[in-house]
Amino acid sequence: MKKQLLCVAALASLAGTANADDFLGYQNGFADINVNYLDWSHRTETKSENTTRKKDFAYIELEGGANFNWGELYGFFDVENPFHKRRTEPGRNQRYTIKTTGRFYLGDSGFNVYGHVYGTWSMPGAKYGGNFHEVNTLYGLGYNTSFGDLWFKPFVALHYVDQTFYSGNNGYVVGWVAGYGFKMFEEDFMITNWHEMEFARHKRYGNGGRDGVNGALAFWWNATPHLAAGVQYRYADNKLGDDFYQDAIIYTLKYTF
Repeated sequence: MKKQLLCVAALASLAGTANADDFLGYQNGFADINVNYLDWSHRTETKSENTTRKKDFAYIELEGGANFNWGELYGFFDVENPFHKRRTEPGRNQRYTIKTTGRFYLGDSGFNVYGHVYGTWSMPGAKYGGNFHEVNTLYGLGYNTSFGDLWFKPFVALHYVDQTFYSGNNGYVVGWVAGYGFKMFEEDFMITNWHEMEFARHKRYGNGGRDGVNGALAFWWNATPHLAAGVQYRYADNKLGDDFYQDAIIYTLKYTF
């Protein structure tokens, strides 16, 4: 025990005297908290009435990311319907979602080892549409490129899912994240898009067949270095528990620390 304490003390001493940024290869990063309201289209709510019972909902999100000389990390944690009772009808109960993404650079080639984990949990009890979970793990190859103020990061990855109704290999995913920053009327704006296409899914996965699409297109106004507002068009096809096209508008207010 004494040796362990000495080791901890030595590491703390090194941390206090060394440049942590140089040690970790840290370059830059961000952290924010945002509040959101997702408004499903009338068609989506109507068609899902006898399946997933999609309802409009608010959610609070903690989000952050960092760039290093060896790669980049990103993640968020959401609480959906934060002010609702935990025991209520499906579509209105509390849900919890996390995502973490990593890209580990392969030298200066632009390519990177890509991985992400996305999980969502609905609680509690089957009586209230809860005890559902789905955790998607992707592992594959990515690429980073940019053209002026436009950046584009595609990837292709194998897909493993751990879900209430099926756990196992689930085909593969091709997708990207992209963004374009620009000025207009002396204000800072950005357009972003994340998009995922799932292929060769297992027949027991239960999201409308072998293939599916999931994503969002967003418009952001960065009003100050700390405050931003956004509108997102959320879309999915053969995904989110339903075998038809679903869409919604998400309204977001964001505070960056």
